[in-house]
Amino acid sequence: MRGGRPRTAIGTYGTVNVRKLGCRYLAETRYRDVDGRLRRVTARCTSPTGAVATLKERLARRPGHPVGSLLSPASAFGELADLWLVDLEGRDISEGTKAEYRNVLRLHVRPAMQHYTLGEITTGRVEWFLKAERAVSYSRARMSRTILSQLFRYALRQDAIGRNPVEGTSPLAKPKGRPQALSLEQIATIRKAAAAWRTGDGVLGPRPDGQVRDLIEVLLGTGLRPGEALALRLCDIEDWS
Repeated sequence: MRGGRPRTAIGTYGTVNVRKLGCRYLAETRYRDVDGRLRRVTARCTSPTGAVATLKERLARRPGHPVGSLLSPASAFGELADLWLVDLEGRDISEGTKAEYRNVLRLHVRPAMQHYTLGEITTGRVEWFLKAERAVSYSRARMSRTILSQLFRYALRQDAIGRNPVEGTSPLAKPKGRPQALSLEQIATIRKAAAAWRTGDGVLGPRPDGQVRDLIEVLLGTGLRPGEALALRLCDIEDWS
């Protein structure tokens, strides 16, 4: 069983037909507008070639992308980055996060993608870029992936691409943490610094009350996290020495 005729893509037209009407010629075709509907477009002229040329001029003036769209698959990556930065300023996130996003885009993402158009940035190219970033550090690759995903989600909202190429990339392998312990020399140095803090000659202001020194001893003796130790009260601690 044979399929039907393929659907005309949005922003394109079908076969141009020319017929004579008295002393003039009529050129006509069907154009698929951005709302998905096929509409008949015509043009008249005293010659067949003139009618076709006039028709094509009218077709060229019809919008090929949704009204208000600022990007297309042929747009450069830099155009997307500039528009996304403008959108970033209006988002309800901290200024520190915005500054970090701008720095990652400027230092890592834009240099790697600036020579591509949006239609040329495939999942494979994003995968290659993220693997190169992961070879440097996990945190750098994770932040670059976050920025790219946000950029392409913005492009999706502008109908510039059909899918987010970041979504198909491999998960980033997080490095396993290795527990670290202080050496005896380091512990001795910390104890000495805490005991001598603001106790020397010429130090202005009130003298320390020993809480920093005692807190360090609690941390060493109990293995608590710093936040847990800071939450303790004096009545919570007993000296069993």
